[in-house]
Amino acid sequence: MIPRRFKSFCILIPLLALLLQACTSGSPASPPQASGNLEEVSEVVAEPAITDQARFATGDGEEISGLVYGQGDIGIVLAHMRGRGQSSWAEFATQASDSGYVVLTFDFRGYGDSTGTKDKRMDRDLEAAVRYMLFVENVRKVVIIGASMGGTAAITIADEYNIAAVAAISPSTTYGRINALEAASTMKTPLLLIVAEDDPPFNGYADSLLAAASTTRYLEMTGSRHGTNLFAEHKDELTEQLLAFVYAQTR
Repeated sequence: MIPRRFKSFCILIPLLALLLQACTSGSPASPPQASGNLEEVSEVVAEPAITDQARFATGDGEEISGLVYGQGDIGIVLAHMRGRGQSSWAEFATQASDSGYVVLTFDFRGYGDSTGTKDKRMDRDLEAAVRYMLFVENVRKVVIIGASMGGTAAITIADEYNIAAVAAISPSTTYGRINALEAASTMKTPLLLIVAEDDPPFNGYADSLLAAASTTRYLEMTGSRHGTNLFAEHKDELTEQLLAFVYAQTR
């Protein structure tokens, strides 16, 4: 059953008109150039783009809560890291939607308003998010960008759901019953691995995934930040690299 979708009408009309013009201008824009202005992600709450509330069911009966940014026929699903929630993606989601993509953030089960037990079966939650993009937002292609456990889950489901590409930031090789290393060994989906050079053991996990997957690009960043915390030190570079990867894999 296709989940209900709730529209938000609390955005001021002038702002709505401007954002609608930006989001409906055609194909996704070429990736933006870095602005050189770094800000702490943990201290900055981005003003959201046009946002719809989304709620959808998983295959095992949990209800997942999410937000949709922008409009377009190419979808980006953003999967958060452990101990964070979908708000950790708010600023990037806004920037991606401004580039012409429709973006879905969501809270894994047990986080935010999503039902269920935390840190269990993230793969099923992510599968439900992909189905939402395909059958409710009606996108042509889906790219998943996941942080830490979100990246691990993304690698695991990519081939099964014919995902256009996956970017995994600081993923582990396994998480509970989710085995990304096994999935990577037969993975055909283009994969971008991003990790900080001083983030053990995750830089080691990235090396193992790189060796296992035949379609992998590897990006190592300075410092020791993990997952979406990398935006705190590398916001412009990371944003540019991710949007360039999405553009290259979906154009």
